[in-house]
Amino acid sequence: MEKRWYMQSDFILGAGAVAVVGMLVVPLPGMILDLLILFSLAISLLIVLTSLSIKEPAEFSIFPSLLLITTIYRLALNVSTTRQILSKGPAVNSAIIDAFGSFIVGSESGLSKYVVGFIIFLILVIVQVLVITKGATRISEVAARFTLDALPGKQMAIDMELSTGNINEEEARKRRKKIEAEVDFYGSMDGASKFVQGDVRAGLIITAINLLGGVIIGASIRGESFISAIETYGKFTIGDGLVSQIPALLTTVATGIIVTRSGSEADLAKQFKTQLFANSKVLYVVAASLGLGAFIPGLPFIPMALLAGGLAYLAYSMEKTVQEQLEVLEKKEKESVTDRKPRDYYDELRIEPIEIEFGYHLVPLVDTSQGGTLMDQISNLRAKFARESGIVIPPIRILDNLEIPPDQFTIKINGVEVGASTIRPDKLMAMPSAESQDISSIEGESFMEPAYGRTAKWISGDTKGDAESKGFIVVDASTVIITYLRELLATHAASLLGREEVKKLLDHYRSQYPTLIQELEADKPGNLGMLQQVLQNLLREGLGIRNLVPILETVANKMSKYPNPYVLTEFVRQAISNTIVKDYMVDGKLQVVVVEGRVLDRLNKSLAQDRLEGRDILILPPDFQRRLLESVAEMNRKVQESRGFPIYVVNREVRMPFAYFLAKEFPPRNFAVLALEEVHSSVPTVIVGELRVTQAQAAEAVETV
Repeated sequence: MEKRWYMQSDFILGAGAVAVVGMLVVPLPGMILDLLILFSLAISLLIVLTSLSIKEPAEFSIFPSLLLITTIYRLALNVSTTRQILSKGPAVNSAIIDAFGSFIVGSESGLSKYVVGFIIFLILVIVQVLVITKGATRISEVAARFTLDALPGKQMAIDMELSTGNINEEEARKRRKKIEAEVDFYGSMDGASKFVQGDVRAGLIITAINLLGGVIIGASIRGESFISAIETYGKFTIGDGLVSQIPALLTTVATGIIVTRSGSEADLAKQFKTQLFANSKVLYVVAASLGLGAFIPGLPFIPMALLAGGLAYLAYSMEKTVQEQLEVLEKKEKESVTDRKPRDYYDELRIEPIEIEFGYHLVPLVDTSQGGTLMDQISNLRAKFARESGIVIPPIRILDNLEIPPDQFTIKINGVEVGASTIRPDKLMAMPSAESQDISSIEGESFMEPAYGRTAKWISGDTKGDAESKGFIVVDASTVIITYLRELLATHAASLLGREEVKKLLDHYRSQYPTLIQELEADKPGNLGMLQQVLQNLLREGLGIRNLVPILETVANKMSKYPNPYVLTEFVRQAISNTIVKDYMVDGKLQVVVVEGRVLDRLNKSLAQDRLEGRDILILPPDFQRRLLESVAEMNRKVQESRGFPIYVVNREVRMPFAYFLAKEFPPRNFAVLALEEVHSSVPTVIVGELRVTQAQAAEAVETV
């Protein structure tokens, strides 16, 4: 159904623009002028009340544009009222201008009442110009600069939460759009605040023109006396100035409220209630001070006593409400205790695949009734981990443990503790976005961030904006735990993939690939274990198994001829080499570290068969092994300092033994080893270094002798 003309916003805005132009050139009768003045007052009140109800400035994104529109509207209205005053003189028929002027001037006789009226008007203008307008403009400039400086840190924090599974892609897009809207808003406010200054100054000049022009016209043209002209035009000038400056003052106050608001969970009214009147003890102290002051000679007893009594009653009501809430909670807790079933102690014998134990200070992070979000973050992490790695991790058991420090948590996988750290649940973590960034530039409690092993600081929520403006990544305590959990799950993913998990994966693909799954399960009972070891080998080297079909196809093709999981793993890597190489490419190029020919030859000659595991291993002399590890450590450092990822390329026979050899000394997720056969000629490759071992030939000669 087509909208009616008065419901179409584009029509209303267009008509309003035409009306503003008309106000500048067409004389308006008094009744229409009064209606336009009332509309100006109503819009200003609406803007102020809206600014009080929003939670954060970006919610009122049209405010900069609205500020410009209302400023132009008031200036056009000033022109119309000036024309009315100067052209009609005593015959001005605007009831609102006459009422405001008469109210301020009062009933006193003589020129003194006009002097008082002008002083009141000037005080109003001075407060608006020197206090509110100047302060709001300065805050707008500072807020715009700090918001822009904090942009990189906020974006990196979103990326970090996205990578931990704390948020999904849709939520990340919403947050990025929110940050962009916030930056655009403060940038617009930086310029729009200048309109407020110009509006106040223009209103003051127009008021002066009204008074001087009216006196000149009344005394010289209309033949009025000088005193009579001052009385007539003074009253109308004061009235016109007030109906113009009061809406401007309200809009300026709204500007100051909006630019001083930071992101919060409630509007301004609720924050006043929870922050200013939340502590009953403070209210009692204020009430007692006022009550004692009432007995001081010369001070008004009744007003001070009434105010003291009101504050004391307010504090008493707050305490009573809190006590009632505590009684309700205690009653619910007692009811839950009586309904609780006897504890089954056999559950203590069960070893969960993944457990997180919390000290009692960290329990609120898990308790949704206390605002904890960790359970939702864990759920998101499990979903994201399944999408990226192809393995569905089992449910994570959450326990509170009174035997560990109150601010500590521990993570166990298959009953073995694999990580622990200390968390400040009421603080935020600020971590440098680059290793060269100086952590001492912000105040806070230093600690070692567990996931990446970098020095970070716990800061209060009040300093979040300052830390983000300096480029630090700022996240809450729950995100720190989730980030650490994600890294540990990626490191120990292979140990979480048992036969039951492999069977569930096969069942998941059975309906789509029944022949393939049947062939894998039909030949021998040990096929499932063989497949499990192949998948575990891939996970140990940081490779995902999400693209499971080509992996299963390769295992099915090669298993009967090569019943060795390590050999099968190399065949699988060849089959999915495009996927492997693509994951390691940066900006469309694969950056690799080649191994010097003498070192590579030495590695080939050092291959030996491990009879227990059935795979090739490297047996190197201690001296050569030590110098090789030192060279690898130095190469890793150089590549990582240039923000790269060490990827070593060797021949296929050496790839797995060399990768396992390095994994004993370095975290597997901090490097990769590719076979030359896995890097196709079509892949753009950049050599970023060559792995050499000093005195390699001399060591080989000694070994030969």
